[in-house]
Amino acid sequence: MSQIENVKRFAANNLLIEAAIEVVEAETGYEFRDRKTKTDIIDETYYPQFDEEFRNEAANMAANFRIFYCLENSIRQMIQESLEEYFGEGWWEEGVSENIRIEAEKLRERELDMGAIPRSDNLLDCTTFGQLSNIIEQKKEAFEGRFTSFRAVNKLLWQLGMLRGPIAHCKPLAEDEVLRLHLSLRDWFRVLGE
Repeated sequence: MSQIENVKRFAANNLLIEAAIEVVEAETGYEFRDRKTKTDIIDETYYPQFDEEFRNEAANMAANFRIFYCLENSIRQMIQESLEEYFGEGWWEEGVSENIRIEAEKLRERELDMGAIPRSDNLLDCTTFGQLSNIIEQKKEAFEGRFTSFRAVNKLLWQLGMLRGPIAHCKPLAEDEVLRLHLSLRDWFRVLGE
């Protein structure tokens, strides 16, 4: 049997196996194979065109981004929940100083003026870590019992603000900064007393 015939048989066998798997999937409702999404198809089309160095850095940074994304959003959520519990529906006006509200509104306006879809309907999402730290510092009464130490929260939020830069601007974190991110995650749960 020739090499070409072997390849043809191999391909035909694979098609038969694939068809049989589709029948079983249809009958059982269980998917045995991963289905490609539109994003997967786009990635396969364009992603390989980037330098391997960038692809490797992106793969290494993906875990750091996931950690930071969850950490940042959980911090914002906790701050909002604390302010809502203390101030009620007027939490934004009563719990956030005027200068921080103005800066957040300016950022939202800049996004709209650029024709971009605003990042969020919640103006708290338009604040920096420094501003989040100021909110907690200025309205400590709304956060009583939430933290083991307000000073530790302040220090942690400023540190996270510094770590956010490279992550937000698609730069790889140095090895020490990766360690600092992981320690910051632990510190956050420690300062919450969890």
